Amino acid sequence: MRWLLALLFVWPAWIAGAQEDARFASIFSDNMVLQQQTEVNLWGFAQPDEQLLLRCSWLDVALPVQAKADGHWAVSVKTEHGSLQPCSVSLTDSKGRTTTLSNVLIGEVWLCSGQSNMEMILMDRPEWNLLVEGSEEEIARADNPHIRFVNIQRRESFTPQTEVLSHNWRISTPNEVKWLSAVAYFFGKKLTAELQLPVGLIVSSYGGSPVQSWIPSEIIDAESRYHSVKKERGAEQKASLQTPAEYQTAMSDWIARAEQKSSRNGKEKVLPITLPVNFEKSPMGNQMGEVLLSREIDLAPPAPGRDLQISLGTMDDLGRVYFNGELVWEEIRNSSSYAQVQFTIPAEKIKPGINRLEARVLNILWGGGLTGPAENMYYTFGEDTPKTSLAGEWQFQKIFDLAEADPLPREGKPLFSTASSLYNGMIAPLTGYTLRGCLWYQGESNVGEEKTYPQMMADLVNSWRKAFGREFPFYYVQIAPYQYGGNQHTKAAEFREAQANVVKMVPKTGMVVTMDIGDPDNIHPAQKREVGFRLANLALAETYGTAVRHKFPEITNVKRRQNRLVLSFSNVYKGLTPRGDRHEFELSADGETFYPAAVNKISAGTIQVSSSQVRLPRYVRYCWGDASCSTIFNSENLPLSSFRAEATP
Repeated sequence: MRWLLALLFVWPAWIAGAQEDARFASIFSDNMVLQQQTEVNLWGFAQPDEQLLLRCSWLDVALPVQAKADGHWAVSVKTEHGSLQPCSVSLTDSKGRTTTLSNVLIGEVWLCSGQSNMEMILMDRPEWNLLVEGSEEEIARADNPHIRFVNIQRRESFTPQTEVLSHNWRISTPNEVKWLSAVAYFFGKKLTAELQLPVGLIVSSYGGSPVQSWIPSEIIDAESRYHSVKKERGAEQKASLQTPAEYQTAMSDWIARAEQKSSRNGKEKVLPITLPVNFEKSPMGNQMGEVLLSREIDLAPPAPGRDLQISLGTMDDLGRVYFNGELVWEEIRNSSSYAQVQFTIPAEKIKPGINRLEARVLNILWGGGLTGPAENMYYTFGEDTPKTSLAGEWQFQKIFDLAEADPLPREGKPLFSTASSLYNGMIAPLTGYTLRGCLWYQGESNVGEEKTYPQMMADLVNSWRKAFGREFPFYYVQIAPYQYGGNQHTKAAEFREAQANVVKMVPKTGMVVTMDIGDPDNIHPAQKREVGFRLANLALAETYGTAVRHKFPEITNVKRRQNRLVLSFSNVYKGLTPRGDRHEFELSADGETFYPAAVNKISAGTIQVSSSQVRLPRYVRYCWGDASCSTIFNSENLPLSSFRAEATP
């Protein structure tokens, strides 16, 4: 009987696949951009072995295409020089039915990937402390039919997928562009203005993701440096054999044990707190573990049959809500975090007068809290009655710290941090799409892995180029200044050094520096225009051969002259320029203990530094702190990045 049940589950899916109408893959839609002056790949799905006909408005003849036995079809098509003239692509099936993609442009296509600083949209999101400098003005004047984009939806997978989840290609208008990555938008804006060509932006990024999530499984499985993440992935896959009910029970038991064994539960001081709140951005700081948010509400006796409807906005990450001590809402599944807290209290459960509302919020990553927005925090007795706000003053009490608890139960679903999960779900289905190049803004989640990051980036770039079938240029952003947690406050500087080494290891790559536009208190700096424009200048110079001064100053040599070190730099153009009077140079005689250094002289491409505390300096470092901001620029206003170097004998 087991085989019969299996057949019953498989059979409908097989029939659905066999009866699928001929169509394009989900990455293709109206308004898309195809790469100019090359052979682009088009593909999709049809009935097995079906004969199809493909027409492109810029070609004189229709192209016959035959689907394979599994229903997949694919064809390569030559494209002409890019232009602002709309084209169309149509597919006709064996029954004469035609699907047409309209308003297609031929131009330049770039894939934009990484984590939250690439994902961060042009529209301000103050509830998440995501603010883009000048966003309102930029959105208002964003009508540009020659900038097109498609946002790939977040998707984790244990195995490579054949289709992406997306909202189709969009045209840059004030209503649409606010949902586009700010970095990608400014890159595309400058590129299309300089080239006078359409620019297509495929944005496939995921906030908080480590680089390992974007590397194909065959690399993860083959290389010993990925042993730990491969082990984690295996444990998650093993957990996928459990039922949802078993996972729910495991989470409930885990929370109960953590609360019971906690040294904090019921003993922590009760403090006032204002909701909505994102703990990480509040005076409370990031709260890893469970906290209790509570308040009392004074209710008049409801009219007969009038139930109480309560909304508390978004819960970050998980948790439960109690009304007068009774559980009324719960979401403790990791895959369902950031849920909207809404529930109904039956009239008979309401006490006339004081009622107590408690939210037990479990934060297992970053952020944490009841994050609102404020207008989504209220209670009401029905649509015909007013909403009373629940935003404002609550009480805060820590229940347990995550570090005190046992390891979290695994849900058995791929996470954004699972090795290869984002490559499988968000890159593998794109690998047929013909690109000019790739932009990458990622690294914050890998700070502390400076020894292995350069090789991991080399693995990523080389594997993507192989999968896409072309050695496209790959340009990336060095992480900006930010005060990371922990006791060691130079780990970001060490990581920036590691990022700079990728250019030396992998051909046709380039890095832009953001040492002048960071925010020590916000890992998502607001000056995205500069990042996008710097990436665009890099592409204009290195890919398109435009005469743009795009290079950042780099240390080339260090020599000692008595008690001073003379630092020489390349890429200064007309010379180096300081800003302000304080520059974060440090000197050392042994490479272990460093002392602040003074800048004695700046001349064209050299800087002389000395320290009264170091008689015979040998080592120098600059901006060697997590949140250090550069104060040295070349003539093109491009900053010097953090570095450390040793004087030549």
